[in-house]
Amino acid sequence: MSWQNFVFSLILKSSQRQLMRLSAQHRLLRSRKWMAVNRSKPDPAVQVRTEVIAGVPVEWVVPQALATQNKPVICVYLHGGAFVAGGPNSHRDMASYLAKKAGVWMLMVDYRLAPEHPFPAALEDASVLYLELLERGIEANQLVMGGDSAGGNLALSTLQFLRDSDVPLPAAMFYFSPWLDLRNNSPSHQRNAANDAMLNTPLLDEAAQRYAPDMLRGDAKVSPLLGGMSGLPPCLIVASAREVLQDDALFLRDKLQTSGVAVLYQESAKAPHAFPVLARWLPEARAALDGTAQFILQHVGALAPARPAKVGAKSQAQAQAKAQTRAQADATSTAHGAASRPAGKASGDQRP
Repeated sequence: MSWQNFVFSLILKSSQRQLMRLSAQHRLLRSRKWMAVNRSKPDPAVQVRTEVIAGVPVEWVVPQALATQNKPVICVYLHGGAFVAGGPNSHRDMASYLAKKAGVWMLMVDYRLAPEHPFPAALEDASVLYLELLERGIEANQLVMGGDSAGGNLALSTLQFLRDSDVPLPAAMFYFSPWLDLRNNSPSHQRNAANDAMLNTPLLDEAAQRYAPDMLRGDAKVSPLLGGMSGLPPCLIVASAREVLQDDALFLRDKLQTSGVAVLYQESAKAPHAFPVLARWLPEARAALDGTAQFILQHVGALAPARPAKVGAKSQAQAQAKAQTRAQADATSTAHGAASRPAGKASGDQRP
């Protein structure tokens, strides 16, 4: 364990104790405020720009040396934050580091947050955005998809939806400490209850209720660990042996292997939850991102894996998938009514 990891873990543990003394609403507001602050260090080697794609706000983090590349490798990334917090500000350091190391354009998705926008809003944002990239002529083998914690849940759920819709999948996928089973009852929730410096089961239960109040947590749509894994692209999983979500990562590895999907699993003995995101502070994070960059470079440019659309049917499959996400969005809007966009998000939120 690095001294940076030791100190940071102490700070996280102290913050967790303070957080648990607050009311549920104050915990939400404090988490959002903390993750919305821009703590990233400007990096002259990358350029950062915003865009709205298919109604979804995104942030591009692009190496300056590759800014004029004709066919860049694009990493679609879904941030963590328990479905209720986070955004480009909270993950920009990680995005900058990985963009440079892997030579990719990082596409950071600023998806809608719960509880104002419960399930399936965030999943719709990720799915529609991916489909729009394909419609723009970007090939699936130019794409990689990843995410941490709740963002890992959204990434896996998105890929399962795309696979089932016969849409070409990206060349690879990767997950940092993914939160994949919202039932929160795996053995590691008890085994690591005293070890996890950032998360605990009550906090996760609270967030799950905000994200999917009308869903059974055992539904594979919100707990993608319970869904099918066959036909998914090669996968990298990075986790910590000390986190309550350790089993989510381990069980995902096992299910992928059983389904015949190539998977690489890497585990840190003492790093905190989702530690690769902490690239600015932890050497363990930078080492994990170095490994992630190698994984990406090994797989980009390969043929789009797993259940590609039939010849002549690609556009039809994409159109059907996009229509389905739009129909789901309309149904959700009718069920929940209009809701304001959470603090830290762009205003004028108009989603398909």
